[in-house]
Amino acid sequence: MTASVWDPAPLPAWSPVRRRLREDPEVLTLLGDALRAHPQAAGHLEGLAEFRPARPSYSTWFAGTWQPDGVEVLVKLNVTAVERFWMTTVSAGTAGVVAPVLATDRALGDVDVPWLAMERLPYRWEPSWGKDGYTALLVAAARFQEFASGVQGGPVNEDSVRTIWRMAVGGRDLCPDAEALIRNLPRDWAYVARMAPPEVLFGDLHFGNAAFRTPPPDPQAVLFDPIPRRQPWPYEPAYLEVMSGGSALVREMAAIRRKQGRPTCEPDEVDRVAALYCGWMALTAWGIQPGRRDDRARRERLTTYVRNAARLKFKR
Repeated sequence: MTASVWDPAPLPAWSPVRRRLREDPEVLTLLGDALRAHPQAAGHLEGLAEFRPARPSYSTWFAGTWQPDGVEVLVKLNVTAVERFWMTTVSAGTAGVVAPVLATDRALGDVDVPWLAMERLPYRWEPSWGKDGYTALLVAAARFQEFASGVQGGPVNEDSVRTIWRMAVGGRDLCPDAEALIRNLPRDWAYVARMAPPEVLFGDLHFGNAAFRTPPPDPQAVLFDPIPRRQPWPYEPAYLEVMSGGSALVREMAAIRRKQGRPTCEPDEVDRVAALYCGWMALTAWGIQPGRRDDRARRERLTTYVRNAARLKFKR
């Protein structure tokens, strides 16, 4: 293989990877052959075929079977160093949090193509699962947070009030209350960080980054595609709630953390930080998904989050 396997087209600024592999048949054949020949996978991968995930991805994927155990696997090519570190570290250190990693390397043949092979779980989330699906994701994320708290020196995005400002400012045209919420960000961030000191989170919690080992009535979620960030813990459930249509998920995550014996805050404080984070995530959602601005019900829901956050009254 040579550098010609790369597509020269630029990627959007939010993409975790900064370049994309070409997907014409010749390149896919080269990649598949290189996987079969790689020392970590040789003799293990059978039935390797191109895989197209339901959610668009700037990585390249293959599906196959891992021998001698006959485990169905997905092979993701073009992964970030951060993703490789956290997937392999969590997979090796604890069970049932991320998809088990069976093989990985920072290169494929003579090309700098980091990759990993992970177990392919049998179920994906269905809207009919209702609240149980959200709970399963929160439990998996809380377990990721718990494990990450004991990892020293792992690469993470070090977030700050500036991070939240960059996320939220693109949605300032959502409603009149948006400007007040953005203007108060330094004050409100200081409050949230005092109530919930920043820690390492999974970072991109939604149903596109999860699969399930079992379906309802007891769905068990495992995660993949982490983008770990250091943030106050309410970020994670608020992001899931706003982006995926949940309800009261910050309060639910607080209850999960209490059962773990991990830090949270008092119930009234949980509701205050939830209001702020859901408001910030509503502005983020409005800014990064311009194609959905004609959805009136969605706009009303996001506006309610922003209004509740901007008009919050309490002593700080």
